[in-house]
Amino acid sequence: MAKGIDTRALEKAIECLEGVLNARVVGETAIEEIHVLARPTKSPKLLVRDIETLLKARFGLDVDHKKVSVVTFDLEGETRWFVPRLVLWGLGWKKTPDTVQVEVEVKLGERTYKGVATESASRVRSHAFLVARATLNCLNQIVGDTLFVLHNVSTHHLGDIEVVLTFVDYAQPGARREEDLLVGTALVREDIYEAVARATLDAVNRKLVFHIERFEEEEGGPTASSP
Repeated sequence: MAKGIDTRALEKAIECLEGVLNARVVGETAIEEIHVLARPTKSPKLLVRDIETLLKARFGLDVDHKKVSVVTFDLEGETRWFVPRLVLWGLGWKKTPDTVQVEVEVKLGERTYKGVATESASRVRSHAFLVARATLNCLNQIVGDTLFVLHNVSTHHLGDIEVVLTFVDYAQPGARREEDLLVGTALVREDIYEAVARATLDAVNRKLVFHIERFEEEEGGPTASSP
């Protein structure tokens, strides 16, 4: 008897992608259709590619892009323009015979944050992991707590396109500290490590809305640029 698929687990994973409002997976033993409602923050073509890569990397599922339909929807009255966005500002290395150190700078509004990750040269698991950890160090500085912890980093090829996926554990503030798994993606253009940093930012950008109020209080007002 064919093994069924956990459609709800697939839907929850897809809903972690930036811009996705809702996802519905149709099928019992195999994926027949995927319907996605999303904000117009990414082109449907790019979002479909992200979904393909996510399902392949996390669940080992090959899904034909023709089975994925995306409808973009701009929420009426939504004031997204004032939401601060994370920007990768700098990425550098310091290497000695004994250690490897990555420094990542992230800009939010008018402030720049620097994150550092260091490991013994003989024990470095992956330079990509160091970059992602340094990036998350910046983000934890911003929120004032260790809310973001690296889960995994992986790279995948879709034809001649290379994509980085970053998986981040997000501990929601509160007594119970429930965790969500966030997923970020970025195309590798020239430097794979910049793509890792951008994928890490992509994973957490959507959670900034929960910390905007604190950020604005520190800045003395909204961080919006003029429309």
